Amino acid sequence: MSTARAFRCPARVFRRRATWVAVAFAAVVHAIGATGATGQDADPAGHPAPDAPSRAVDLEELAWIAGHWGGDAFGGQIEEGWFGPAGRSMSGSFRLVQDGLAVMYELLLLEQDDDGEIYYRFKHVGRGWEPWEETRLEYRLTALDGRKATFRSTAETPQPNAPWWFTYESPTSTELIVTIHGSTGGDPTVLSMKRR
Repeated sequence: MSTARAFRCPARVFRRRATWVAVAFAAVVHAIGATGATGQDADPAGHPAPDAPSRAVDLEELAWIAGHWGGDAFGGQIEEGWFGPAGRSMSGSFRLVQDGLAVMYELLLLEQDDDGEIYYRFKHVGRGWEPWEETRLEYRLTALDGRKATFRSTAETPQPNAPWWFTYESPTSTELIVTIHGSTGGDPTVLSMKRR
């Protein structure tokens, strides 16, 4: 799953852009208040956040995410691969290739903690293993309906350019759809991938 935008620039240029976005986003949050429309109950575009699961979920119920997936997005080609459940975890990776060059990677982890909660944790890195965030991004499974899982940020206010929440959905065994509700507002980003 990628939360990247279609950047065609080196990591240092991205960091300057991210700093500008962070300043602008902080100004918006300050202007409307942290509990206003940009709170965790809705993304900046007003899309409502999902409710918590009504029952305990076992990580094995997310085994349908496992596999090698690929498609076109962010002005290039995306690939995502997941190992199946083992040891109360699933691990994976993501890669974005633009103009024949890999420009961004993600290390992905689904873990079921001792309290039974399932968390999706990941980090972005750029070329040369340049980290995009100082800390990991963390999301909790908040809904599971068949082959559709929703993950919501555990942060009160997610970092700029990070999702507020996202869904993984697999309508058939050959397709994976990731819908990202981002911190910058607007319509959700939809990534459509096919099994490879």
